[in-house]
Amino acid sequence: MGTKKIELSVEMRSQIITLSKEGYSIRSIAEKVGVSKSCVSYSIKKYGATGICSSVKRTGRPRKTTQAEDRHIITISKRNRRDTATEIAAEVNKSREETISVSTIKRRLKEGGLRGCVAVKKPLLRKQNKKKRLQWAKCHKNWTLEDWKKVLWSDESKFEVFGSKRRVFVRRKVAEILNDNCVVPTVKHGGRSVMVWGCFGNNMTGDLIKINGILRKEGYLNILRENAIPSGHRVIGNNFTFMHDNDPKHTSAICRNYLLQLQENSQVKIMESPPQSPDLNPIEKLWDQIDRQVRKRCPKSEKHLWEILESEWNLTDTEIMKKLIARMPRLVNAVIKARGGYVDENKI
Repeated sequence: MGTKKIELSVEMRSQIITLSKEGYSIRSIAEKVGVSKSCVSYSIKKYGATGICSSVKRTGRPRKTTQAEDRHIITISKRNRRDTATEIAAEVNKSREETISVSTIKRRLKEGGLRGCVAVKKPLLRKQNKKKRLQWAKCHKNWTLEDWKKVLWSDESKFEVFGSKRRVFVRRKVAEILNDNCVVPTVKHGGRSVMVWGCFGNNMTGDLIKINGILRKEGYLNILRENAIPSGHRVIGNNFTFMHDNDPKHTSAICRNYLLQLQENSQVKIMESPPQSPDLNPIEKLWDQIDRQVRKRCPKSEKHLWEILESEWNLTDTEIMKKLIARMPRLVNAVIKARGGYVDENKI
């Protein structure tokens, strides 16, 4: 894509012609005026042909908006990123005798580098949340890859028989929009689903547990005793680091006291998780990968979905887990650079 040409003002053209008449070279004029040599050469040739410094009247429809109005359109959009082109046009036309169209507004926004996009959904980060995220990142900025391998990452996740939280892309012709193979079926009231708890660390998966009903603090304590701690010892070894988020059942007194007792006995280390920070737990991306594999196998029932989940969990590619752990130092640096704010996970 070529660079947008900027038209020289009459004053600048006059300066070029004056310097040329005084005997300055094209290179010298370009350096003095601050434009390219080709621009100077073109201006001199044009003056020689027309004898004037002003622009020759162009054919075609003139631009509907001034430069000031173009800046105003961009400013309106930046003040409220959710304003539509129609709303911006209505605002601009309040102060104009001749109205401008929505299409013109869209062109001006595009020229200003602003385009319509689907907003990324992220957990709300308040000032205190950002501060805690930054503190967490600074505490771990000097961790080596070996340190990160000793962390057991854990979390719960929900998988649905029909549909998925993720966007599904298909390749189809225009007329195939309602083709059975090109539609993602949904079921009213959500349909069947399976809630699971899982963990991984040191490039290996730990236990995957199906959660029946609502998981409360007593049930989570059983998972810690029977699955989390044994998994950590099995895939990492003694005195591993355990991380889970700030879900109320995770931070309940009975669960916290249990983990603190293990920590005092040097059986486990507890990694504090910043609030509103699922992006700092790599198991979230592992769940996404599992979900992609599950969708390919088209579960037919809750039982079938659980069978697929168990199978895919046990077949998880070691390379995927290696990459998730290897990106942690880069993620920490990104959080520090963002001062605890949102980070673009796709660029890490």
